[in-house]
Amino acid sequence: MDITGKLVTALHEASKFKSWIKLIPQADAAEWSTYAQKDQFKLVANIVADNDLKPNGERRRQTIVKIEPLIPLAEFKQKDEWLYIFTIEDRIVKIGGSRTGLADRFASYLCGHHIPERAKSGDCSKTNGFVYNTFDFYLGLGAKIQMYGMKIPRTAMTVDILGTRVEIVAQTYHAYESCFLENYKKTYGRIPFLCDNGDPAYRA
Repeated sequence: MDITGKLVTALHEASKFKSWIKLIPQADAAEWSTYAQKDQFKLVANIVADNDLKPNGERRRQTIVKIEPLIPLAEFKQKDEWLYIFTIEDRIVKIGGSRTGLADRFASYLCGHHIPERAKSGDCSKTNGFVYNTFDFYLGLGAKIQMYGMKIPRTAMTVDILGTRVEIVAQTYHAYESCFLENYKKTYGRIPFLCDNGDPAYRA
């Protein structure tokens, strides 16, 4: 489907959540099939509309977007470091990293439901607000949204603390995220449309 047509623009303008929706210029978003690093990732989940109901017909959850894992649930919930990529209609829209696994990271995006325009507290980060509401908008248009992931190798070091040898597991996802963002920017001229800038310590 065309994610940049006049109808999409008109629906965006009519949305009461438009200040939280980022329109994706299709021509300026890299196509997944041509992304040079795609073989380092695997498809881990689909993002879909949450229409689940309780037996009494009420909505099961307040949030209206959910994730459907395509990998074993134990792996999806494991507290590992991951680098992940979201695509909308096979166009790359976000590269991100997680220290505590894929399930935890997506759960934080669901906090994007809590914007004032949805009569909520507004207690969510701007990143979560933009990602959640942009996903909701494009799902409403019938777009396919997918999540790809690369599990980051565990990095540990042993240090001496007060005469005791202690193994410390290093946090590395932010370095991977920044390096992949820099590589993307060098290749395509900008970072993906739903991204923040990465850690400046890892920029070339």
